[in-house]
Amino acid sequence: MLFLDRCDGVQVKGLNPFQKVIPYIMTTRNGAAVYFSEDVDIEPAMHLVKRMNESEHTTKYTLFSVVLTAIARVLEEKPHLNRFVMGKHVYQRNYRSISFIVKKALTEDARETDAKVYFDPGETLSTVADKVQNAIALAQSEVLSPDEKEMYVLSAIPGGYRLATGLFRLLERFNLAPASMIHSDPLYTSVYVANLASLNLPAPYHHLYEWGTASVFVVMGKIERRLVTRKDGTVQQRRFMNFKITLDERISEGLYFARAIDLFRCYMANPAVLQTSSKQSEGVPETVQEPLPIAASLS
Repeated sequence: MLFLDRCDGVQVKGLNPFQKVIPYIMTTRNGAAVYFSEDVDIEPAMHLVKRMNESEHTTKYTLFSVVLTAIARVLEEKPHLNRFVMGKHVYQRNYRSISFIVKKALTEDARETDAKVYFDPGETLSTVADKVQNAIALAQSEVLSPDEKEMYVLSAIPGGYRLATGLFRLLERFNLAPASMIHSDPLYTSVYVANLASLNLPAPYHHLYEWGTASVFVVMGKIERRLVTRKDGTVQQRRFMNFKITLDERISEGLYFARAIDLFRCYMANPAVLQTSSKQSEGVPETVQEPLPIAASLS
């Protein structure tokens, strides 16, 4: 490589010898992928969304915006998740972003495009909901995104895709890839999220993309209702969502991942704290005690 640092990140210093050698042993993201499946109680988040939509009429709040706010907050508190491996080296990304797929319309024939949302420190549910709403509106408009424009141009050139990707990978090898292309590409992101709940589909495990720098992929599955027992022994019906999470284990280690996922569960169980900035919030409990499911999913 020509430069140690990149336009989108800096090399992580102080790694132990084992952490340094891992990228040489596991050379691809999918070769280093680890998988988690988490059933999360979304009842508190659903109630918060309903209450906020009843009190506000300018911003549309959704479960998706709550999930993205929780992920953004976890990225802020667990910065190892915002690392990526490129050229056998581990980098700390210098921004936080989440990318996701947007369909132009809810039909089988409708085109899909990508949206990429950047997050500032201390984002709240309100600011994230606005950003998500604007990103979806832009993606569903007739305006072509920068990466879509590039694809249309390359498709008109014989061998255009091979030439462009080969040249870009060569520039990346020397940390010379243009910042404008990296920041507009949805696969150069902290986390990629697929919301299959919007299609009422179960969450599959998803691969990590070898193109780009996304080290985390999250899939949201369909909402299910379950019977749970409360602390007082009573039975209650609550809504759950299954999350499938794929991580590049080269960016950190197992205990760090487990605590990050537990923090995400805590935010989903206490979503009201997402209404205030992380700079003002007193935080959430270190662990969350959820009701125990006692029955299979209810239709």
